[in-house]
Amino acid sequence: MRRAHTICLSIDLPFEAVYAFLSDPANFSSWAAVEPDTFKPLPGGDWEGDMPVGPRHFRFIAPNALGVLDHAIFVPGEEVLFMPMRVMPNLAGTELTFTYLQRTGMGDAQFDSTVEWLTTDLLALKSLLEARKQG
Repeated sequence: MRRAHTICLSIDLPFEAVYAFLSDPANFSSWAAVEPDTFKPLPGGDWEGDMPVGPRHFRFIAPNALGVLDHAIFVPGEEVLFMPMRVMPNLAGTELTFTYLQRTGMGDAQFDSTVEWLTTDLLALKSLLEARKQG
């Protein structure tokens, strides 16, 4: 069994606004570690963009009524890295959960570093979304 780490954040913005923002793949590069100038849609629904680890493809789940925001990051022909992500209403705010699963061949130090990197991305997302409430 692979190691897993779940990050949970409370976002002080209504669920509908958080979900609308996150369910639009065009917004992904505004908070994730993807170079915005390289992030673009591909025929067939996937996206591509450059990350610090190199170019990657991205696949996003279709919008749905359940707050599911799962996506996958991969190099074509290699292991697909699934990223389970959910948002749920919490009164006037939103709870976000994101689970990271250790990749094949990834050591513990690299896993821990990746979890820190993802936590930073999600905290940036929280700040970006909560700033929208102020604006």
